Formats: sequence, C-alpha cells, structure tokens
Amino acid sequence: MINKETYRNFCQGNKSIPVFMQDWWLDAVCGEDWGVIIVEQNNKIIAALPYYIHKKYCFKSIIPPHLTPIGGVWLWYEEGMHQTSRYAYEMQLMGHIAKEIDKLKLDFYFQKFNHTITNWLGFYWNGFKQTTYYTYRVLGLEDIEQVYNLFHRKTKRIIRLAEEELEVTEDISLEEFYRINSLTFNRQEIETPYSESFFIKLASTCKERNACKLLAAKDKTGRIHAVLMIVFNEDVCYSIVSGADPSLRNSGATTLLNWHAIKFAHHSGMKEYDFTGSMIEPIEKFFRHFGAVQTPYFIIEKHYSKLYSLLRSIKK
Repeated sequence: MINKETYRNFCQGNKSIPVFMQDWWLDAVCGEDWGVIIVEQNNKIIAALPYYIHKKYCFKSIIPPHLTPIGGVWLWYEEGMHQTSRYAYEMQLMGHIAKEIDKLKLDFYFQKFNHTITNWLGFYWNGFKQTTYYTYRVLGLEDIEQVYNLFHRKTKRIIRLAEEELEVTEDISLEEFYRINSLTFNRQEIETPYSESFFIKLASTCKERNACKLLAAKDKTGRIHAVLMIVFNEDVCYSIVSGADPSLRNSGATTLLNWHAIKFAHHSGMKEYDFTGSMIEPIEKFFRHFGAVQTPYFIIEKHYSKLYSLLRSIKK
C-alpha cells in the first residue's frame, strides 16, 4: 500500500509515464487489484513496474488488464548518460525488479513492455522469457501531407470514397459504441472480452481527464458503420478499441476513422499515432498500409506453476 500511494504521488504531473501505466488508468481497469514495484535512489523514484493481479481459482498471476496494450517497466535516465553506463543501469534495475516479482509468489507472470524498452537482460538472467511482438506507429505527424503521401494507394482510395458517403462524429453514446464494438467479436463467434460496465467505466474516466475520444462513422441515413476509441497524452495518440457493423464492412469506415484520428493527433501537436498492434496478418497489413513504421516490443513472461502452465497450454 505504501508503494501504491508513493506511486500515485509520483504520477501526478509526470508526463514521462505512459497513460496506460498511470495510477488513474490502473484504478479504472484493475479496481483495487493492482500494485507496483518501485526502486528509489536518494529519495527519488528511478524505476517502477505497476502490475495487475489476476486471481482465478487457486491461481495468482500478473497479466495485462483489458484494453491496456502497454505495461512493464518504467525507467528514469540521467541526462547525458553514457551508453555503457546506460546498459549497466538498465540491467541492474531490471534484475532487481525481476527478483521483486519472484517474491510475489505467482503462478504466472506476463506483461507487454513499452517499445522504448530494448534491454531485457536483467529479466533474462533471472529466468524470464521474451517474445518479440510488433506494433505499427505513424511518425512525423508535424508534416501531415508527408504522412498522407506515405499511405498505400489503396488506403488513399478507400479514404476518398468513404469521405463521399460517410461523416465522422463524436455524437455516440457509450452504450451504442460498445454495441458496435461487440459486433466485431460476434461475427467471429467470440465473446466480447470485457463487459459493457467495464468499458463504460474506462471510457468515462478517460473522458473526465480529456484523455480519449470516441469516434463513429455514420452514413446519410444515420447508420453507424464503425467506431474507434483513441487514448492520448501530449505526445502519443493510441488506437485501442474499434469495431464495425459486419453488414457494412466494405464502406471503408474503419480506414476513414483512423485517418480522422491521425489528423486529430496532428492538429493537437502530438508526435505519433500508435496502432498498438497487431500480429494478426490481415490487421497487420491494414496498419502497414498507413505508412506506419513497424516497431518491435517485448512480451516478458515467467512460469512459476507447472499446473498453471499445463492448463494454459490446453486452453490455447
């Protein structure tokens, strides 16, 4: 509890901590079920790892909460730090945090690290494993014409046609947004991973902090073709929730919404637009066609329980 209160105070006004690792975000997606490992030096926090504790049956694990694409370690760096010193500093802090994770008596640990973390040796030397995933990021938003020029010609064409038939609006209720979002899962015969109440709580919290927008693409009859939720801070705009009406999937609405979101990020002075994924082949292609830069990030995990690992492999 002391660590949580210390971390809460630390988050206040600290722009270097990604939005998904802020205390208010963790409150919204985890409730009371989150904690944090912090490392202090000279009464200053130099490293932190917030985490969500998931308990099911007799198992205790750290996993990403719903709609939270970034987690893991946050590190403070001294300005002008030499590269050799930087590597040693990272490995020392991550090794310390890895040992602190081991003390939590988990059955399983799994977190998605920010793409800015490129050195995980401190975890490797403590028995953790790493898998490389990719996200796609649209960079250089200060020059929106150049951003558009990098789009694939097919994406440009879809945008032009969609603009003739659809309009982008923020006039949509949270309940209607969730309904459209759920249609994407229904089409795949998959249960929506999060409840309507969970989504409404998160979206409401973000709206109160002016940290998100909910966008919808409607046609001239008022039908909603697709929806998109973006979350942002001063520098980065993230796409985290989308969905489309399966009967209207060919209208180009999702492409139009992302273009609208990219322009919003540009006009707001943000530096980049992060699609927060994806490793799914058709979705990867969709993101790549926005001229986005493929960016690796790490999945760090550790199995503590053979029984949990067996049950997890069976579920897959």
